[in-house]
Amino acid sequence: MRASGKKSVSIKDVAKLAGVSVSSVSRYLNGGSNVSPVSQKKIAQAIETLNYRPSALARALVREINPAIAVVTINSSQLGPTQMLGGIESRARERGASITISVPETDRREDILNSLHMAADQNPLGIIFMYPDMVDENISDFFPLEGPYVMVTGQQTMGAHEVSLCDQEGGEIITRYLLSLGHKTVYHVAVPVRLEYNRRLQGWRKALENTGSYIPDPIICGWDPEDAREIGRRLALNDDVTAVFAGNDELAIGLISGLRDMGKRVPDDVSVAGFDDHPLSGFWDPGLTTIHQEFIRAGRESVDLLLRQIPQYQEDVNSVVAGESGEETGVSKKSLDIHGKLVIRNSTGAPHKEK
Repeated sequence: MRASGKKSVSIKDVAKLAGVSVSSVSRYLNGGSNVSPVSQKKIAQAIETLNYRPSALARALVREINPAIAVVTINSSQLGPTQMLGGIESRARERGASITISVPETDRREDILNSLHMAADQNPLGIIFMYPDMVDENISDFFPLEGPYVMVTGQQTMGAHEVSLCDQEGGEIITRYLLSLGHKTVYHVAVPVRLEYNRRLQGWRKALENTGSYIPDPIICGWDPEDAREIGRRLALNDDVTAVFAGNDELAIGLISGLRDMGKRVPDDVSVAGFDDHPLSGFWDPGLTTIHQEFIRAGRESVDLLLRQIPQYQEDVNSVVAGESGEETGVSKKSLDIHGKLVIRNSTGAPHKEK
């Protein structure tokens, strides 16, 4: 509802309706310097609602196209990237930004460089690069940006502008859990990532090394659960296999299908654990023991880390994050570790008998 005109509308009225400070409204009226797009929209809408001059400018700013965050991601069809993209999009929208998405044709250096350069050529607010640790070399050696950027990784690599999902820690946790049930060792069916960059595999190996357990060769699988099913059939022929850790939940389900094809019972004969905590993992039969990953949160946090690098966004981002967490968040925060959590379900148990 517009003001009736009986009372003069002041800058304080605009600030109150917009939920910002008077100084923010003043800076907005003087050109918008150091006022975030989110606050600009709130102020513009308040100006128009209250019929506070200059309302024509307000209407123009309300219709202004959102600034964009460029997202470059590898293997976007998997659960993790899909959920992270959802988190990025929702947080960006809350902050008054849109996103563009680019998927390199392969994980080769030239294809990734091409996608990153094309994203930078769009002159975005910044770039979020998801899963650079799936690349076969150190991404920091050729990352082409001078402006704001954030990397979402399975493990901290650079220590700045990075959201890490702590995959190595998760791999170690779930392997230690299986060993704690009494299994002499744990076999690993790995996702198709080069071994030296497979953080989940590294965690698995570390847990076995630290406990003096036998370390079998990891079995590299494709992304298709049907490939894991075939591996499960082969593993069923080895009576020494009592526990298997799969690199993600979809492969774990394929493994269980293959083991059952050969008459094996899960978990009575073989315990199977996954990774990621797929939304359906608790509904499968048996429910899947896994590591819960906060992919949506990782996406949202990556947007906040990116916008903290941009002065006109810092005030909004820090106030919102502090309000959500109950803690004060400083603009110096440049990286974040998000730790996975063990979720125990019915696919794992003690060995049925001594092997």
